[in-house]
Amino acid sequence: MRTLFLLFAILMVTMANAQTVKELDSEISDVVVYLNGAQVTRQTMVNIPAGNSELYFKGITSQLNPNSLQVAAGKDITILSVNHSIDYLQQSKTDTRIEQLIKQRDALQDSIELVQNTQDVFIKEREMLLSNQSIGGNETGVNVEQLIRATDFFRERLTEIETSLFANRQNTKKMKERLDKLNRQLNELNARKDRPTSTVKVSVTTNRPVNAPVQLTYAVRQARWQPFYDIRVDDTDDPLTLVYKAKVYQNTDEEWKNVNLTLSTGNPSVSNYKPELQPWFLDFQPPLPLKSYGTPEARMELNEVVVVNDKQKQEKPMRIRGINSLGPENVTTTQQQTTTAFQIQIPYTIPADNQGYDVAVSDHQIEAGYQYATVPKLSPHVYLLAQITDWSDLNLLPGQANIYFNQTYQGKTQLNPYTSEDTLNISIGRDPAIVVKREQLKDYSSKSFFGNNRKETKAWKITVRNTKNTSANVLVEDQYPVSANSEIKVELEESSGAKVNPVTGILRWELELAPGETKELRLVYSVRYPKDKNLIVE
Repeated sequence: MRTLFLLFAILMVTMANAQTVKELDSEISDVVVYLNGAQVTRQTMVNIPAGNSELYFKGITSQLNPNSLQVAAGKDITILSVNHSIDYLQQSKTDTRIEQLIKQRDALQDSIELVQNTQDVFIKEREMLLSNQSIGGNETGVNVEQLIRATDFFRERLTEIETSLFANRQNTKKMKERLDKLNRQLNELNARKDRPTSTVKVSVTTNRPVNAPVQLTYAVRQARWQPFYDIRVDDTDDPLTLVYKAKVYQNTDEEWKNVNLTLSTGNPSVSNYKPELQPWFLDFQPPLPLKSYGTPEARMELNEVVVVNDKQKQEKPMRIRGINSLGPENVTTTQQQTTTAFQIQIPYTIPADNQGYDVAVSDHQIEAGYQYATVPKLSPHVYLLAQITDWSDLNLLPGQANIYFNQTYQGKTQLNPYTSEDTLNISIGRDPAIVVKREQLKDYSSKSFFGNNRKETKAWKITVRNTKNTSANVLVEDQYPVSANSEIKVELEESSGAKVNPVTGILRWELELAPGETKELRLVYSVRYPKDKNLIVE
């Protein structure tokens, strides 16, 4: 009796200490995509009895960063530990696209078989016609009318058969090409499907049975997003429309299906270590062994070369040594300390195929000034520029932009909001209604000699004409050469009132042209240099 009681007590203690094991079926609910990488959140509901339990998240991507694992549960649940392991036996779930492609492949194979059966029927009919060409018997002939009817029938029917056979061959060829592409895509997706998965074991404890949500968050590197824009201008009197978009890429082996998507300008892959300064040692270059130099002339040349960071660069007999630092609409915008987050209110589905999927971020109506600009020396066209003075609140990133003017696609441009200028200039496109022409005035261009010097004078005429029925403000830019040698003297003789930068040689004219008005500008400069030297002056 005492033995039976002891066994019962041991059994009760064992049952009290036993752990409940649960495999959780979780779904991806939220994804934060960074410029490089992403944070994925899975959610599920779980019934947990009192005591200790082990919760298993299975079938998760093997590409997650184990150091980034975070688990959140109800307030009555205490998380004891979180462990990660790779599961080579359980493969990733079948992508829904695989099932769709299999259906397309099977339907295409049935269509090919049906066309081939029809092809066989036409071929047998053609063989039957060709093997029964005789009309009438050997003793009785055929009259002309019967011959004509028979000939017409053979010709028409054989033509129909040949036409159908040709069409079927072309159709079969296209379907087989399509089938080949489907099979190759399936092979690629199936190769991805066979990859191992991750298992995350979460040990928890609770004092009472609870039914609570459990949330698992982890980071992956195989995802990114990049901005691009649509810029639309209907008229220079109207505000500019800027459509902020994003292309999202991911190849994480997990399909993000109807997830809450957030785009962040952060980049967790960038090192967060502040660089530290190290002592900067300055020293003369020690003499190098003579045996490695070769001839005395070579030794003299090498003595003039300095090693800076182990590369021969400068021509001073010293070197600098140091230690490098460590390298390493439907949207809610949240401005954080160092980043901006765009929380998209519409659920998105992003397959794991590393293809770019467009995500609409926001639309902005922006007050902009417009100015025409031209550099006739480099291009015979006049470009319309949109000038934006206040764009800091738009949280723009560098990216490519599609330009539309008057509902017409004008091409692409590069948007760079990280400019140091106080005005953001966006090139909208060419306007053929403003004509510009640059030509050399040969009567004013000349070459002459003064003692030991040669003087060349160049004269240019720039003609700008406004053929529009509205006035236009046109910025014209040109240049004259700047001397980099004391023996070369450059003089700007005429500039038609341009704003001149003598350091760069850039000339700028701001013209206000009335409808149909034409203005002419003159640029004249001279270059004086020694006559025994060769110099090309444009």
